Amino acid sequence: MVAASTETPIADGDLDPVGSNWVLVVVILLCSILLARFVQWASYRYLANVDAETTLGRAAFSEVHTPFAITIGLLGVYLSLLVLDLLDSTPTVVALISTALIVLWARASIRIGRRWIDVLQEGEYSYEFAPMFGNLWTVTVVVGAVLLLVSVWNLTVTPFLASAGILGIVLGFAAQDAIGNLIGGLALYVDNTYKIGDVIRIEDEMRGTVTDVGIRSTTVLTEDNLLVTVPNAMLNSTQVVNESAPQRHMRLRIPITAAYGTDYETVERLVLEVCEECSLIRETPTPRLLFVEFGDSALVFELRAYINHPLVERRAIDQVNRGVYDAFDEAGITIPFPQRELSFLEDGDTEYGFEESDLTVERSAERDDRDVPDER
Repeated sequence: MVAASTETPIADGDLDPVGSNWVLVVVILLCSILLARFVQWASYRYLANVDAETTLGRAAFSEVHTPFAITIGLLGVYLSLLVLDLLDSTPTVVALISTALIVLWARASIRIGRRWIDVLQEGEYSYEFAPMFGNLWTVTVVVGAVLLLVSVWNLTVTPFLASAGILGIVLGFAAQDAIGNLIGGLALYVDNTYKIGDVIRIEDEMRGTVTDVGIRSTTVLTEDNLLVTVPNAMLNSTQVVNESAPQRHMRLRIPITAAYGTDYETVERLVLEVCEECSLIRETPTPRLLFVEFGDSALVFELRAYINHPLVERRAIDQVNRGVYDAFDEAGITIPFPQRELSFLEDGDTEYGFEESDLTVERSAERDDRDVPDER
């Protein structure tokens, strides 16, 4: 007898499973490509309105739409491998897809952070911490991306743990300046020492405008139009004078002298008239002239006036000094300068000199002292 066959023949209406899988893969890839293209098209249409107000959401969307479209395409490839049951046999392809997604979104995150900082700085309020947080955000994203890549590729770090202690000591010595600058930058932010646009003076040696606050250093534009990079650790350990805080207008103290016998009320009137004519001197608070002291050869006054910005200090002093000099000259007021008189005693009957005998006795005594041996 012939044994009956247990296999069920494929009916005419049934489809081959392998063939149906390939059809599904084609559909998945086609749908992912079309969806990605639609996302790109809709994004361009949304961003084409250049007159729209730049908000945080709009700034983020301008950086997200391209990575999102690429992610849809890569997701279609991943689903295709899943349908074909090839994930276990092609781990490298899956790792490459994951790597591409991590790098893509890490780059997008960094760019979003920078765009948000630009939007915040262009708004009504200025956030002095924005540049530093931008740098910290970049470092955080990069470190997170590296950790994810290590996890995706299953990299073994155990062999490096044995030398981690020695390597840590070496890196600690090598990067102590960088770590000190980082901690110094955070301390400067917490203390709210300065922000971008402030005029600072460092130990009376350098003066300039802060143009950038970074993790490692602060960039200052000096009055000579030179960019100077100052380590944050140095700024944290030295005296920093912020001439723009709490307000940008600054008070000047200009010494003025007049000869004895001059009417101090006339001096005050002339100096205040000069301040009214100086374009760099503020009207409010009102300038004042103080009678400070009776000097050795002059009456000493001090003009206290305000200017709008610290960097116009020298020009304002120049205007005031020129105006005061011309006003005093027209009013006949003398600006004294120190004088010294030397007096000589003249007496014809008295002659000053040394007796020869006294000099001889004194020299003999000195020789005797040198010739005596030391009894000790």
